[in-house]
Amino acid sequence: MFTLYQSNQISSLAEMLVKIQQVNPLEDPFEPETILIQSQGMAQWLQMQIAELNGVMGNCDFLYPTTFLWQQYRLLFPELPKENIFERSSLVWRIMRLLPSCLTLSEFAPLKRYLGDQPNKEQYQLKLYQLSAKIAELFDQYLVYRPHWLVSWEEGNLQAIENEIKIATAAKPIDFDLIRADMKWQSHLWQQIVSDLQSESDEQVFTTSHRAYLQQNYFAKLDDLTETEKAKLPKRIFIFGISSFSPLQLAVFKKLSEHCDIHLFFFNPSEKYWGDSVEEKVWQKLALSHKISQDDLDNLLAEQRNKLLNLWGKQGRDFLAQLIEFEPNTIDVFVEPEENSNLNKLKKQIFSLENDATITDLTADNSLQIHSCHSPMREVEVLHNQLLNLFEQDSTLLPKDIIVMSPDINKYAPYIDAVFSRYNTGNRDPRYIPFSLSDQAFTQVDPIIHSFLQLLAMKESPFNAEELFDLLEVNAIQTRFGFSTEDIHTLRVWVRNAGVRSGVEIEQPHWQNYNSWENGLNRLLLGSSLKEEQGIWENTLAFGDSYGLNAELVGRLASFIEALLAWVNFLQTPQPLAAWQQAIKNLTADLYQENAENAASILLLNNVNDQIIEQISATHFSDDLQIEVLALLFEQQLSQHSQQLNFLVGRVNFATLLPMRAIPFKVICLLGMNEADFPRQQQINSFDLMQYAPKKGDRAKRDDDRYLFLEALLSAQQMFYISYIGQSQKDGKEMLPSILVSQLLDAMNEALTPECKQQLSDEVEVLVRKQPLSVFSKKNFTHPRDHAYNAEWIIKPTVAVQDFLSEPLTNESVASLELDELISFVQNPIRFFFLKVLGISFNTYDDTIDESEIFEMSGLDNYRILNELLTINLAQQQRFFAEEQLKGNLPASYFAQIATQDLIGKITEMQAALSHYLASESRILSVNREVELERQTLTLNGNIANLYQNEVVLWRVGHLRDKDKIQTWIYHLLLCAYFPEKTVKFYYREGEQVGVLSFETVSQIEALSQLSIYLNAYLDGLSQAQLVIYDRIEEYLKGDGTNSEQVLIDLAEKDERDGSYLHRLLAQTKELDSQAIHQRTQSWFSLMNQKIAKGD
Repeated sequence: MFTLYQSNQISSLAEMLVKIQQVNPLEDPFEPETILIQSQGMAQWLQMQIAELNGVMGNCDFLYPTTFLWQQYRLLFPELPKENIFERSSLVWRIMRLLPSCLTLSEFAPLKRYLGDQPNKEQYQLKLYQLSAKIAELFDQYLVYRPHWLVSWEEGNLQAIENEIKIATAAKPIDFDLIRADMKWQSHLWQQIVSDLQSESDEQVFTTSHRAYLQQNYFAKLDDLTETEKAKLPKRIFIFGISSFSPLQLAVFKKLSEHCDIHLFFFNPSEKYWGDSVEEKVWQKLALSHKISQDDLDNLLAEQRNKLLNLWGKQGRDFLAQLIEFEPNTIDVFVEPEENSNLNKLKKQIFSLENDATITDLTADNSLQIHSCHSPMREVEVLHNQLLNLFEQDSTLLPKDIIVMSPDINKYAPYIDAVFSRYNTGNRDPRYIPFSLSDQAFTQVDPIIHSFLQLLAMKESPFNAEELFDLLEVNAIQTRFGFSTEDIHTLRVWVRNAGVRSGVEIEQPHWQNYNSWENGLNRLLLGSSLKEEQGIWENTLAFGDSYGLNAELVGRLASFIEALLAWVNFLQTPQPLAAWQQAIKNLTADLYQENAENAASILLLNNVNDQIIEQISATHFSDDLQIEVLALLFEQQLSQHSQQLNFLVGRVNFATLLPMRAIPFKVICLLGMNEADFPRQQQINSFDLMQYAPKKGDRAKRDDDRYLFLEALLSAQQMFYISYIGQSQKDGKEMLPSILVSQLLDAMNEALTPECKQQLSDEVEVLVRKQPLSVFSKKNFTHPRDHAYNAEWIIKPTVAVQDFLSEPLTNESVASLELDELISFVQNPIRFFFLKVLGISFNTYDDTIDESEIFEMSGLDNYRILNELLTINLAQQQRFFAEEQLKGNLPASYFAQIATQDLIGKITEMQAALSHYLASESRILSVNREVELERQTLTLNGNIANLYQNEVVLWRVGHLRDKDKIQTWIYHLLLCAYFPEKTVKFYYREGEQVGVLSFETVSQIEALSQLSIYLNAYLDGLSQAQLVIYDRIEEYLKGDGTNSEQVLIDLAEKDERDGSYLHRLLAQTKELDSQAIHQRTQSWFSLMNQKIAKGD
């Protein structure tokens, strides 16, 4: 018997299933119940319902319909193989084997043009596989939805299909030449496939496997069962929560119901029959084609049933119509929705097939929420805030009562983790909401799976250093080669400093790549026994940091690189299937250290490896396989495995929006309901003939998604929550939501009573809550309905902004001071305060390794080399540049010669200017003086280098900076105060010219007075930051100081190295005293500017 149970509540259907089990248990207690489901999420939920209602859940087989039906076929036809010979995955390889021989035929000209004329071309096999996969997918759809077409092709009859398409497209302008062309090559290819399958399988296997013949064979068998065969059939079958079957599948279940009880539980939105309802656009198309009059159209639209059900319910509507045609025994368990919330009022309209205006107050409850945000991150932040609001309003609501779904949960996973883990601290923050993430593909979250796919894609890899260190971040690879986390950090520094960037070998067709791994490893290995200072050996310069005890660490790195090189070399040529199978087993064994944590991932890789090879071999495909095809196969297979165990585990569930995933929850939330993302796009094959003659029951992803949306709305018990990216992050421009959201908004607007509409100034603004761009926006804390819970993001208006360390710090007295420390303080007192006094450093080390060889040298590298060139003679330059090239510091190829000449040209004038000094021996001038200040006596210690007779000579191979002026100025003050016979000069480079900075003599009294200003400021700076303009000083002092704050802000922005210190101080300072800053800057630097020697 075939019994149909209908309800608008999935929980009522579950209760009915359990009641059947209780009232009519199976005769054999050891026989499992057979329950067919559409998703594992539904299976988990149903298991929990059975356990709750029955007190226990066990001995139930939850199967997918396709799997179950094939098992039933094999019970009655034991000669059938484990997998159907017409399985899509097998068809792909059979087509790959047969298609190339067909390309010489004229009807295959379009396919030949796509594949190209050269079968040995690099991308030919990959394109052939992709095309074969598309064709196999299409033939699989024909087998399910148009099996009679395939029978016609096998009989050589193309006219019947053409006639069918002509009838369906009678009112449309169709290019039948194109349709005939596609039909010819498809029919010929299908005949080849059928002939190939018949040659390797007996007639019984072929006709029973072929869905076109299956129905008559299986039905005939069911009509003539032996007692033994009857005993093999299940006594009862439950079909739960499935909203679509192909006509063939449904016919099989109907026939099976003659021998066993079949109970189909259908989630039906309405108690009234709506299988004949039609979308508004269908009537409009008929009116445009003059098949109905405008008056008839107006009457039909006026009598139209619930619009949302018409718009979203096609999949369920077609399925319902198919079920009714079978005239099943029908049991209704509908529950009329209460109209106690706006959400339930919409549900009631759908249930009653009405479009009445019943919503009297949109703000009366929060049961329907639509939020427009600027980004996925803001969507998740707003969701978290709204959930906290819900928990506060309803103390009975638990995390397990909430599900959050998205078309692509992988896209939202990092944002979910960042926002929902934010409050998971040791102090048990009440804002922490327990959550779990389901459906994340292993390829995204499992480091071994992710790294394995990286390894498969390394055929064309440039062998970037960063790419290899990404692999070394995988714990299993680290452990396999004996690396610790500290080792990886050390090696990263070594590799970067050894000049490695990308590429394997030094020798290239027309140049030498000294940024290659070969050169870098040679340097590291040689450095284990030689020091860099010992010079070039065998065209290699040793790397100093790896000298001595570090040889073993370098050796392990070399072993890792060698293993990767061997693998990449193996990838270069196509290989037989057996060779690939063994190579991948060796790869997982050689590169990954298996342990309890990763054993399941490595087992999955090996299992998928065996499955792929067995599947291909079964089709007798024997060509050598390129790695591009194998890598795509692994990615497809591994992407099908996802984390589903975290679903329904007592927390807020985050999952992908899947069929029948919309099981009952108190709160159902949908993220990412954007115009381009949902309904999900389905690209129809241009050669898909079904598109010209669609039939009831055909599957379309967009129809599936529409029905998913309807199921989600109806399954929400207390709240239906939607968010989408409705505002641009860049300019705030409005962005459209999914068409389904727009349709829901239209329905909500039409459901408003006239009185409610009069109260609203802007219905859409009330229906859609536009969220601010940032989490710290004041609007988040002032909105009447959206109360924010993260108050740490906003400064309370009742609390005054505190100045940065408004109270001076207390420090121990200082008796002496190093000269270099004084200079550092005067050059940048803010940076000095953070580093010296507070012990805080904002400097970050970027250990990223550049991914390409050098073509243009950076400013820092230019400066370093110019500085080295300054102190060496012409004879030493050749060796210097040879070493720099071997270090990988010079541009590639002939660019190195250009760079060398350019550097020599830049430094020549400065070498000439300093030649007299550099040819002489310099001395060091020691400074050890007590300076009497008003508050104390302070001893100033230090050394002034580069003293040539009575001249201190400083230089910089770059332009002159204010910090250089300050250093030279302080030296000048010391010389005038204590060594009046001595002078100081600072040489600098402007382009290829040389400039000289010197100061006019100041009296000893003036010098000591200015030094005292700096020393007193230093003592003050030990307890409180000294705000002063320390760069672009001359320009600033020309003004009156009223722009001090803006000058500091600009300085913080432009100072790439130290601006972060000034940023932090300015951000935590309520108000700046511009006059005080100007006066301090004048007292520090006015005399310096006045005393710069003319002509400098």
